[in-house]
Amino acid sequence: MNRIDGRLVLSPSDLVGGLTCEHLTQLELAVTRGALQRPVRVDPELDLLVRRGEAHERAQLLQLGAGRGWVAEIPDHEESLAGLQAAEAGTLAAMRAGADVIYQAAFFDGNWRGRADFLLRVEVPSDLGSWSYEVADAKLARSVRVAALLQMCEYSLQVERLQGRTPERMHVLLGDGTQESHSVADFAAYHRSVRRQLEEIAAGPPLITYPEPVEHCGVCRWRDQCDAQRRADDHLSLVAGMRRDQTRHLVAAGIPTMAALARAPEAPAPDIGDGPWHRLRQQARLQVAERTAGTPAYELLPLLGPGLGLAALPPPSRGDLFFDMEGDPFVVEGGLEYLFGVTDVAGGVPRYHAFWAHDRAEEKAAFEALVDFAIERLDRDPDLHVYHYASYEPAALKRLMGRHATREDEVDRLLRGGVLVDLYQVVRQGVRVSRESYSLKSLEAFYMAKRGEEIADATGSIVAYEQWLEAREQSLLDAIAAYNERDCESTRLLRAWLEARREELAVQTGSPVPRPPVREGLPSAALAQATADTQGLAAALTAGLSEERSMRTDEEQARWLLAQLLEWHRREDKSGWWAYYARCAMTDEELVEDSEAIGAIHHLGEVRSEKRSTVHRYAFDPAQDHKLDIGDTPHDPRKLLSKSVPNGWSM
Repeated sequence: MNRIDGRLVLSPSDLVGGLTCEHLTQLELAVTRGALQRPVRVDPELDLLVRRGEAHERAQLLQLGAGRGWVAEIPDHEESLAGLQAAEAGTLAAMRAGADVIYQAAFFDGNWRGRADFLLRVEVPSDLGSWSYEVADAKLARSVRVAALLQMCEYSLQVERLQGRTPERMHVLLGDGTQESHSVADFAAYHRSVRRQLEEIAAGPPLITYPEPVEHCGVCRWRDQCDAQRRADDHLSLVAGMRRDQTRHLVAAGIPTMAALARAPEAPAPDIGDGPWHRLRQQARLQVAERTAGTPAYELLPLLGPGLGLAALPPPSRGDLFFDMEGDPFVVEGGLEYLFGVTDVAGGVPRYHAFWAHDRAEEKAAFEALVDFAIERLDRDPDLHVYHYASYEPAALKRLMGRHATREDEVDRLLRGGVLVDLYQVVRQGVRVSRESYSLKSLEAFYMAKRGEEIADATGSIVAYEQWLEAREQSLLDAIAAYNERDCESTRLLRAWLEARREELAVQTGSPVPRPPVREGLPSAALAQATADTQGLAAALTAGLSEERSMRTDEEQARWLLAQLLEWHRREDKSGWWAYYARCAMTDEELVEDSEAIGAIHHLGEVRSEKRSTVHRYAFDPAQDHKLDIGDTPHDPRKLLSKSVPNGWSM
C-alpha cells in the first residue's frame, strides 16, 4: 500500500499480505502515515525468485503471443494518480480494440490498483462487443496457492468493472508448464469479504499487533526488525519446536516469555499436554542456560522404544557413507538435483566424492552413479549404512527413481534394508540441545569449529549455482562443492558425537542401549522373479527407442508408455507404504502432531467377535478428531482409521 498524491491506494499484494500477517498490514499502514520508513532488504534468494519469476513470465508471453496472435503491452507510467489512471486507460483501449492478449494490464478504481500479468480474450459477449477477457497470471509455483487466487479475484473484479461482465474463469500459468483454471464465482464471496476487511482496517485507527513468525517472514522486508523485537521481548517463538497455538495457551496462562517458561513449575499449563509441556519447558531451560553461560548444553532423553532415538543408531562400520545433496528448484521443469555428495573413510581419512548434473540427462546419470556407488559398497560391506540429516535426501532418491524409471530395485533395497539412517530423527528423539533450531548448522557448535566457507547455507548454494548458470565460472562450482563436502563431514562428525552420547546414556542408566534390528534388504524370491519378468518385458518394448520424446514416432511412444505402465500400480503403492513405515519410527507425541496419523492411542479392551475376527476398542484425545478423514480406502492396512468411525473416542 502507498499514499499517492495524498490518497491511500491498496493493491492485491496488500490483500495477500494482510491474510498472511496482520502485523505486516499495520507496519505498511504506519509507513503511509509517515510513522515508519520501509526498510531496504538485500536478499540474494529473493532477487533470484524475482529474476526467475520474470523469466517465467516472459516465456509465457512468448508462448501466448505465438499461440493467440495480437499482444498489446501496457507500458509503465509515473507513480501518480494521473499515471495510474493513464495506465488503466491504456488497458481499456486495448480491451476495446479486441487484443488477443493484454500484457501487464493495469487497473485503478480510485482506491485499488493492480497489474495482471495477462488478460486473455474469450469469445463471450460483454460491453466491449462479442468478446470479453479473463485473467491469467504466471506463477513459479507448481501448484496453485490461495494467494494467487485472491490476487486474480481482485483483477477479475476490475475486469468486470471495465467490460461490464464478470469473467467466468481465471487461469494460473504454473512453473511446471501446466495451466490451471478456476471458476471466479467459487472464490468471489471470500475475496469480497477479505477485501472489505482490509478496507475497514485501513480506514480505522492503528491496531496493536505482534510480529508472530509466519511463513511470509522468509521473504518479508520487515523480517530483521520483527526478529529483533521478538528477541528483545524474549518471545516464546524463540523456543525450539514451539507452535503458535502453544504460544497462545502459554500467554493465556501467564507465561509470556522463554525465561518465564524456563522457571515455570512442573505442573502443566492448561490446554498443553503433559508431553509437550515437559518438552517445551525443558527446551526453554536449556536455551536460557546457554544464553546465561554462553556455552551450548544438551541433555539425553530416555529411550522411547525400540529403534527410536539413540537406539536407532546401527553399529558403526568401516564402509559407512555420509550423504548430502544440493538441488535447484528453478533450473528445469520440476527442478534439478545438481550435486550428490558422499564421504567415506579410508585409513582413517575422510574422502569426498561428488556426482554432478547440469541437465536432466546428467541428473539421471549422476543418480545412477550414486546408487551404483552405494550398492557396490553395500555388496562389499553388508553392515554399512548411509547417514544423512533430515528427509530431503531419501525423498529426492524416491523422486528421482520415479522420474527416471531407473534403479528402482536398488533404491528399494536401500529403503527396505534400513540402510539410510536419518540423524535428524535420532537427534529429535534422543537429545535435547540448547539451540533455537535443530538444523545441522546449529548442532555443529557441539562437535566442530565454526564454518568459514563462502557459502553459508542451502539457499546460498542455489544462488551460487544460478550464478554459475550465467557466468560458467568454475570457482562457483568449487565453492558449492566445498560447502557440500563440509555438510557431509558435519554429518560424519555428528554421527560420532551421537555415538558418544549413546555410550553416555548407557552409563547414566546402567543398561546398554540397544541397536536397531538388522533388516533384510533383498526382496522375496517371488517378488524378485516378478520384477525380473516385468523388467524383461519393459526392455523388449523399449528396445531401440530413443530417450528423447521428440525422436519417437507415435507407435514408439505408445510402446514406451506401455512399458512404463507395467510397474505403475506397484509404484503407486510405494508412496503409501513409505508413509506408513516413516510413521513407525515416530513417537506418540510426533504422531499426535502429525497431520495424518492418530497418536497416543490407548487400548480399552475387546468389544466382540465377528466371525474369525475380534473387534477392539481404542481411545484417543478428541482434539485429533479432525484427522479422522484420512483415507478413501477403509481396507488399506496403512490407514489407522476409516471414515466409518462413529466418534472420536473409539474405533
